[in-house]
Amino acid sequence: MPSKTGRKPIEIAFADLHTDGSSPIIDCRSVEEYEKAHLKHAINIPLQHLSIRQDEFPCGKNDEFYVYCRTGNRSSTFVTYLRSIGYSNCQSIAAGFESWGDASRC
Repeated sequence: MPSKTGRKPIEIAFADLHTDGSSPIIDCRSVEEYEKAHLKHAINIPLQHLSIRQDEFPCGKNDEFYVYCRTGNRSSTFVTYLRSIGYSNCQSIAAGFESWGDASRC
């Protein structure tokens, strides 16, 4: 739900995600963490690679997409940075994979 300023909150609860597959999900954990387990169809773009992979970024500035990490810290940083360069519809999935990830979604 948009805030009073019209912007979506930085975080969204995992239970509130649009799960129809129309919005991309980015896993900003390391390649090693991603390879151990990840959400089905998640795109791995580690936080530390974000600035060097901007030309390859899979979403447009107006696209809705979600970002997650292990606990929510890196994904919040990832989303804050993207919003600062014009990506207005991205959100960090609150609490991170550690809290809601399970094998049935991988």
